[in-house]
Amino acid sequence: GDFVTSYLWKEVLTRDSLLDLLQKYLHLQVNDRGERMIFPRYHQLDVVRKVVADVKVRGPGTNYLIQHSAGSGKSNSIAWLAYRLSSLHDANDSKIFQSVIVVTDRKVLDSQLQDNIYQFNHVDGVVEKIDKGSRQLKDAINDEKKIIITTLQKFPFIYDEVTQKNKNFAVIVDEAHSSQTGES
Repeated sequence: GDFVTSYLWKEVLTRDSLLDLLQKYLHLQVNDRGERMIFPRYHQLDVVRKVVADVKVRGPGTNYLIQHSAGSGKSNSIAWLAYRLSSLHDANDSKIFQSVIVVTDRKVLDSQLQDNIYQFNHVDGVVEKIDKGSRQLKDAINDEKKIIITTLQKFPFIYDEVTQKNKNFAVIVDEAHSSQTGES
């Protein structure tokens, strides 16, 4: 009943949406091939906005599955979601999550994801790359760092040492299907 591209002027190019894009999504990506301005694709913007809106309504404790095809910008979607969740407040203006923990199961992907999320950082100290061991992960969780990026293998070593009881953490698991049986 409408044009196929009507989402552009009904959702993306509205005044509030455009201001949101400029403030929270535009990103200058710098790598060995040079610099380029990153603008979210519609599916990335849509998924981040939907998860954030649902968390505001339901609060912590809900699981979400986000599927991306190869080459569709999964790392950027994870970065945008991590930043949005790390600054999310409820109706009483209380932080919903003490920290956002981004977990992957392979060191190569962990390094790539760390670099990607770290590039989105506009303020020093927001992102904590866990690259020195499980003690660093424990300290980051106990110190309530905003965004923590780590591998799955570090958690069993610190499980009993984390002092953050009755706190809420957003956990974003990259490649959740690849090596996880649900036990970890």
